[in-house]
Amino acid sequence: MSNLNIEHGDDLVRGEASGVNELTKRIVEQLSALNPEIVATSNVVHDTFEADVELAVPTLDGPRRVVLEIGWGPQEGLIRKYRHIRSRARGPVVLGLPYVGTATARRLRAEGIPFIDASGNAWIDLPGFYIEIEGRRPVMKKPHQRRAGIGELSAAELRVAFVILIDSSLLYQPVRVIAQAARVSTGSAQAALASMAKDRLITRGRNARLRESEELTQIWLSGYWSRLLPRLEEETVFGPEPTWWTNPGGDSAEMIGRVSGEAALAALTNRIVPEATIVYGEPAWQDMRRRARLSAAGTGSRVMLRERFWDPAALEGAIGESATVPPLLIYADCRASDDPRVREVAEELDYRPHVLGAQR
Repeated sequence: MSNLNIEHGDDLVRGEASGVNELTKRIVEQLSALNPEIVATSNVVHDTFEADVELAVPTLDGPRRVVLEIGWGPQEGLIRKYRHIRSRARGPVVLGLPYVGTATARRLRAEGIPFIDASGNAWIDLPGFYIEIEGRRPVMKKPHQRRAGIGELSAAELRVAFVILIDSSLLYQPVRVIAQAARVSTGSAQAALASMAKDRLITRGRNARLRESEELTQIWLSGYWSRLLPRLEEETVFGPEPTWWTNPGGDSAEMIGRVSGEAALAALTNRIVPEATIVYGEPAWQDMRRRARLSAAGTGSRVMLRERFWDPAALEGAIGESATVPPLLIYADCRASDDPRVREVAEELDYRPHVLGAQR
């Protein structure tokens, strides 16, 4: 920290745990390496919240106050704490973590959460101050594993949450029907339903309903980026332009596949010119390959073939004959895009599902 001006509201070495102290020290050192003009103050108390570290970051418009929230533990809990502080802070908040891998970085960028880790991996986007670093290896040992809690659904349970968000009337159905819709085992479906009921996100039985659709939506989005998406089978090929996929000329959506990503976003908003397409279907996508004349290399537009993780027949009433996937999935895929314009326009999408399950 030799090049960083540290002003202490409390001593950095007197924290709630030595791990947090060491993490704070390493992240402050990384900030010093990024810009020696950053000023950091620890343990700053405000009327509505307490900041682990508060930064004065030099920008084109002068120094800007940035709250740095640092901590060990499950990332879901830290993200919820981040959102809590963000709602009270009068400025940007950056999340400090021990380590942020590529998949987690993609998820945090998709959620619009600035971050920095002990290795120097970072994404901070302020007017006149932009940093994006990834690929550095971890320099701190991971904390002990904790039992998953609310918001930490497994990949199989996230499939169940998705079909319930798209068609909440499935909550009236037997577990085996929900399992079929989500393409998981009956045991996984039962575990997912029990977990969501325990956390009061859903109600089962005679008064079955989706109690907290907004909270479950945010939990699903976080889990999709970090746990479900990395497990889906996918392949990049080349073929028709994006507009061809949203106007398949009479072919059923199930033959051609359901469209997502920027191609679907363009069809719904008419705000961008898409350059690539994500299509959900059945691996190895044989019907799709033949009909669209896809090739592994060569000319044409880039197409990402991705494994469909729901049963189309089970969600037919909710999704209908649309060429695109539900807006919730379009939003999730667009927020994970490397293109900042796609991420920006996705924020305008009305992606939250109706409680009764109808697609917007």
